[in-house]
Amino acid sequence: MKYLQLILIVLLCSLSSHAYSHLSPYSYCGGDPVNCVDPTGCIIEGVTKKDAAMAVQDFRAMFPGDEFANFRNLIVQSGKKQNGKSFATISADALSTAFSGITLNEDQQTLVQMVVNTINSDDVHKVEYLTPGKDMSRSSLNEFLPQLNLLGITSEMVANMPGGGSKFVMALCGEASTIPTKSGSLSIILNTNSGFVTNRPATLGHEIIGHGRSYRLGYTDSQSQHILPIQVENLILRNMGSPLFRNGTDHAPLKKFIPNYMSLTIFR
Repeated sequence: MKYLQLILIVLLCSLSSHAYSHLSPYSYCGGDPVNCVDPTGCIIEGVTKKDAAMAVQDFRAMFPGDEFANFRNLIVQSGKKQNGKSFATISADALSTAFSGITLNEDQQTLVQMVVNTINSDDVHKVEYLTPGKDMSRSSLNEFLPQLNLLGITSEMVANMPGGGSKFVMALCGEASTIPTKSGSLSIILNTNSGFVTNRPATLGHEIIGHGRSYRLGYTDSQSQHILPIQVENLILRNMGSPLFRNGTDHAPLKKFIPNYMSLTIFR
């Protein structure tokens, strides 16, 4: 039971946030652009269309260089007007065209592959950006309540606290939180200019890819859920040219130094 609670706390309390070599344009998919991209999947999804639009903005910001100009244009919302709640899938042909004639280093190709595989996943990774002082959506609160109950926080406690479940989640977890759901994951990002969320794209990647996607790929133990999100976040920070990185000592609840915190993750 204590081990289960530790996993739940790790998932609830995810805070946000080299060797380089010349590679071919197809290195983002290990030389196999057909089998390493799933065009039938769908989904990073916002709780609302506004959440989806903000998530698109953040994923594009992970790729600031000129070499990613065409790739950024592939990261869009679903629908004919590109204003849906989910992300549009990225086809292998579109991806190959976006990087035609472009050489990516190992960090770059890893992040591209990781983001595309998450966008095209069959899992549903939902995100909600939470404005400080405002309640989270009812649908998100309903997802979080069973997790809060397991930690001893009752529905009555949530109902009687100003701000409801959102205050409990943020009190426990700081500025961001991800929990597993039946179909994928749910991430809550505090939309503020303080703390780790000053780099909101890195925080989003930490939550959706580092916690949500890795969990769905089977990395459910507390050590993996401590190490992998930090490695994902640092990869994004490197790609964005940030001089600041995280070594795990500020990542609740373990707050343990990660010797390989700058290494690439074991999953794509």
